[in-house]
Order: sequence, then C-alpha cells, then structure tokens
Amino acid sequence: MTLPLDGIRILDLTRLLPGGVCTMMLADMGASIIKVESPDGGDYARLMPPMAAGQGAIFRATNQGKRSLVLNLKHERGQAVLRRLVETADVLVESFRPGVMARMQCDYDRLRQVNPRLIYCAMTGWGQDGPYAARGGHDLNYASTAGLIGEMNQPQPIGGQVADIGAAYVAAAGILAALFRRERTDEGAFVDSAIFEAALPFAAIPWIEAVTAAHQPAPLRGTLTGRNACYNIYTARDGKPVALAALEPKFWDSFCAAVGRPDLVDGYLNPARQPYLLAEIAQIFAQRTADAWADLLIPADCCFSLVNTPEDLLDDPQIRARGLLAVEADGTPILRSPIRLDAEQPDKSAPPDAGEHTPDILREAGLSDDEISDLYSSGIIHGRGI
Repeated sequence: MTLPLDGIRILDLTRLLPGGVCTMMLADMGASIIKVESPDGGDYARLMPPMAAGQGAIFRATNQGKRSLVLNLKHERGQAVLRRLVETADVLVESFRPGVMARMQCDYDRLRQVNPRLIYCAMTGWGQDGPYAARGGHDLNYASTAGLIGEMNQPQPIGGQVADIGAAYVAAAGILAALFRRERTDEGAFVDSAIFEAALPFAAIPWIEAVTAAHQPAPLRGTLTGRNACYNIYTARDGKPVALAALEPKFWDSFCAAVGRPDLVDGYLNPARQPYLLAEIAQIFAQRTADAWADLLIPADCCFSLVNTPEDLLDDPQIRARGLLAVEADGTPILRSPIRLDAEQPDKSAPPDAGEHTPDILREAGLSDDEISDLYSSGIIHGRGI
C-alpha cells in the first residue's frame, strides 16, 4: 500500500528536536526529506552527547530516512541554490528566528515567487510577532511561560520536552492541512508554528480552573496536578513510585474495593476531604511493594500503573508489542512515529552524514556536474564529492 506522503518532497532547514521530530513523522508517512545543513557542522544535535556510532544519539534517533545537503546560505550563490531546490519542493521547514530567512533572501514572500505551490513552515520559539518574537528560548522557557512549571507543587523541569514535541505535532498538522488545502486550491501557504503556543494547550485545565476561581492555593494545586487523592503519585513499600488515576466514580469504587476501604468512597472529590484522603492512601500504598500493587490493582481496572523510568521503557510489554522504541546493534536508538495508517511503517535508511547526498540532490534539482564541481571549489557546498 502506498504511504500517504509518497512523492512529497520536503526541504528541512531545522536544527535540534522540534523540527527533527516533525520531519521524522512526515518521513514516516512517506515524504522525502532533504536536510539542508550549514557548513559549520550542520544540525547541532549531531554533536550532542550521548553519542552512538559516531553521531549524537538524539540526532540519529530523529533523522533516519533523511538525506543531507550542506549548503552555505550566507552566500548569495548558496541562496540561489536553495531557490533552485524550492522549484521542485512541496514543503520547506525552517527554525530560524523571525527575519533571518529574509536577510538570506529566502523568506516565504520571495520563495513563493519561485514556487507558488510551496508550503512554507516557520517553526519559531515565540511566533512571527509579539513582544517575545525576537527572543531565544528552549523547552524550559516555553513550559515556564505557559504555566506548566508554575502549576507544579514543587516547580522543576518537566520530565520530557513537552513544548518541543508538542510543536513537532502542531507543525506537522499545519503542514498536512496546508497540503490538503493545496489539493483543492493549488495554492501554497505559510504555516506560523510557535513552540511556546504548542505548550499552552497542555496547561488548559489548570488555566480554566484558575480563571473560574476553582483553583486552590499552593501547596495543593489543581484537580490533575496534586490536589486530589484519586489522581496522584504515591510511594510503595519498596520506595518505588506508583500512579493512581481513579478519577471517575467507577474507577474509584474499584480501587476502594480492591484495597478493602469502602469507607473512602463517598466524597472523594470534596476539596475539604483531600488532606485526609491523601494521608490515608499514602499509608495504604506503603504496605506493599510496587509490583505487588500492580498484581492487585491492574486486574481491578482502577487506572493504576507503575511509574517507568526511561531505562524501563524498552522492557515495557506495551511498548515492545507496538514496536515504537528499539535500539540497533550499533547502539542507535530508534523512534517510530506514533501516527499509523493501516499499521504501515516505512523502511528507514541510516541517519545521513553531513552533506552525504549533496551531489545527488543537486543533480535532481537540475544542476550539472560542472556546476556542482564549481560550487564545491567555491565553498558553497560541502560533503561527499561527485
């Protein structure tokens, strides 16, 4: 069966995690991804530890199945080459701060003159406008500004890159929507994808509670962030954390029945009763090991789970069964897109060396071997020679 994005050609000018994951998911749907990298080392993730097979493991995990072209976009000849590539591209994704592509004469307004059907996606930290637009930032900044860190009972970095990965999904959705519209109108589009804005929906419930005066003051925060005993993290007898999310009455009833405490059923969502319930359930969980609780509560169907560490993930039966994570023989971690159509996943080639596919990509764009040789000798392109 044909993958949904077979034949779609994407120029990926991004670096690090959000853009890498976005185009990884598009590649998993069949798109051809060309990484356009700079001569100063390319994607920063190539050199970020931990390393696997001589490259950054994060880079290798998110760039399988892509091809690499090293191109100097600070030089006008490099900019001209990018415009040649745009002629036959369907999508361009970049992650520079607003204004950088305009200084390189390759912003959307210029590129759509070259290819009116181009989908241009700008992945920026804060969006194309507003008082923060020119600022730098990382996931911790976006999550903090979005209220996610401040919602914690003990503010600290989140155990994952919520804004970065959320932005990858948002950008992919915007690109897919623009491609779908292009099928109807034959027109390209500009996708303004702000990483910070991708973090905001994760704070939806705390924000709604706050503006409706339902939010409780610290140290007990919101309904789903530590205030309620039925939806919390507890410590088992062996010191391991366990998760209880018995939010609906049927799940709470099942939990209380399984632990032999029918007296806890009534009023379990009453804010005034939460300190008592938190203390009681903490004492209950302290009586058995985490595995013993799993043996009792998972069959009870009360939304109980063990708390995995990252080291546990490859051994998790559900993750193994679905095949989302793996490690190759050379130590390269493999991520597979959670977006599945007819359960198909493409065969992935190894992550590219910087500039590994430079001559092939340029030939496909119509450049002759003499032109390519001249670009090499002028320092405009780098990588594997012709």
